[in-house]
Amino acid sequence: MATVLPFAALHYNSQAVPLSEVIAPPYDVLSSADQDALYQRHPANIVRLILNRETPYDTDTANRYARAAEFLAQAREQNVIVQDDAPAFYEYLQQFPHPLHPEQQVVRTTLFVALQLEPYENGVVLPHEETISKAKTDRLNLMRATHANPEPIYGLYQDLDNSLVKQLRMARKTAPPLLEAEYSGPGAAGTERHLLYAHHSAETVEAVQRFFEQKRIWIADGHHRYETALNYQREQRAARSGAEGALPCDSILIGLSAFEEPGLVVLPTHRMVKNIAPALLEEMEQKLAQWFDVRHVTHEEARAWIAQPSADSRRFAILRSADALALTLKTPALPKEIECGNQREAWRALDVSILQILVLDNTLGIAWQELAHTPNIGYTRDDAAAQAAVQGGEYQLACLLQNPAVTDIREVAADGDKMPQKSTYFYPKLYSGILLRTLQ
Repeated sequence: MATVLPFAALHYNSQAVPLSEVIAPPYDVLSSADQDALYQRHPANIVRLILNRETPYDTDTANRYARAAEFLAQAREQNVIVQDDAPAFYEYLQQFPHPLHPEQQVVRTTLFVALQLEPYENGVVLPHEETISKAKTDRLNLMRATHANPEPIYGLYQDLDNSLVKQLRMARKTAPPLLEAEYSGPGAAGTERHLLYAHHSAETVEAVQRFFEQKRIWIADGHHRYETALNYQREQRAARSGAEGALPCDSILIGLSAFEEPGLVVLPTHRMVKNIAPALLEEMEQKLAQWFDVRHVTHEEARAWIAQPSADSRRFAILRSADALALTLKTPALPKEIECGNQREAWRALDVSILQILVLDNTLGIAWQELAHTPNIGYTRDDAAAQAAVQGGEYQLACLLQNPAVTDIREVAADGDKMPQKSTYFYPKLYSGILLRTLQ
């Protein structure tokens, strides 16, 4: 089903700059403080391309998108960023300490390809989350200015015995990596190692393409950038009416991992709540008892309990200023009498859906359809930070979730549904600056 293409990547010249000083997490996980730190880290850091600073003097033509394009052009002119001579597929290994178990080292394998763009309705590329128009406008402006895929999106495919990764490993044998770096800085829980191998051989290229001809792709991370690429493609095709054959704008830079990849780490995104009326807080336990078994515990007990795997039950923890509630759903999914539009069974069984419908909406009065727009919800992947926010009075409650299962993405998307925003967080992100792809 999916068409993947080799490409001649743009990447940093490791003879000109230290790779560890110029790569970065993707733009959408960088805070203002991260942006400042990366600006100071190295004059050629990729942040100047993916998230150039705004200034009070920006205009329609002199702005951060124009500066990003200028940065890329100058980096190429100065051989700081170079382009490979021949198309290839690129095998990317990330070695990192597990964010929840730092003593455990994890290795995740991803394959960088140019994926032929397909409208969602074709059923080849499947989304799993909703998107926001503002973010798509921002990324489209950057693509227009740079005519590039400045950073990859992330996708998943099915491979029950992880055969593709095994084949790539055998193909490269003892070949040295094209690029290698150790990174510690914004976005990293510890020191991370990055290795990149190029696969140029016709035999490997053909084998990879044959493999994906039978595969669907589930977008794991980068929905905004995928939909932006579709918009950019329409613009470029309209501007080149009559152009025959494939154009670079017909595909997008993506990193692909198998659902069965042993290095996949998916973290939950906890919800923090404020501005809830006192009357609703007083009634909270009584309302929750309709659907959950409720126990009073300490903050520490709640955090330890929610971290324990429990595939056979739906668990949640609600932290209040002085104590916590441990919740266990009485049913396997949302009770059938609970209305939530036309969402199907896989969506109704998601932990994040259950939390949003039963706790945030039906108990605390925050409509689940409005969660993307309300200022009364905050998000964090750090349960200790959630506890501190409640104890410090910044939020009234923190709602902790269990680790999501990667198979949730496959099942919800296959049903034609989309998961609520901030349902999954793949760690670590595919780093920006490892590979870029020109659209010219």
